[in-house]
Amino acid sequence: MIRVIAGKFKHRVLKQPSLSITRSTKDVCKEGLFSSLGDISELSFLDLFSGSGAIGIEAFSRGAFPVYLNDVSKEAISIIKENLRNLKIENEIKVFNLDYLKALKRFNELNISFDIIFLDPPYKMIIDFEFISNLLKFNVLKENGIIVAETDYPLDQKLIDLYHVKQLKYGRSSMYIIRGF
Repeated sequence: MIRVIAGKFKHRVLKQPSLSITRSTKDVCKEGLFSSLGDISELSFLDLFSGSGAIGIEAFSRGAFPVYLNDVSKEAISIIKENLRNLKIENEIKVFNLDYLKALKRFNELNISFDIIFLDPPYKMIIDFEFISNLLKFNVLKENGIIVAETDYPLDQKLIDLYHVKQLKYGRSSMYIIRGF
């Protein structure tokens, strides 16, 4: 069961796609992340690998706006749209069904940039220096923006050396809050 843990939609339950295509972020991880981010009211937010849309919905519930959700899976997009309809916010959050590189290119073409970009890619995809460098090439992160990466793998040492990184560890999984772009 996935639920919104704070804000306007606190305690609302969300559907999730099958566990074969997505993993949900645990409540304790979400609480730690959003506590570390502080007040996100009126900050733009992108969840690039959205799954159920829970992280973006959590951000919206806490005041982030605008919020964009993207996932390559049609099943995930269907669940995201259902979750948004159930909360009656289907017109408030923008949803894209694209490969992440195509999504970044599209945001660049539309001149859309974000204060916070959340990354929780599929299990086999590693967030390394090259991944972040490619993301930055699309100019979709605002000046002084934040990238949050949830991963089961240690963060690339080059990223730790180059940027201000805070690690939140939860069992095998870690959230890295990366600042200083």
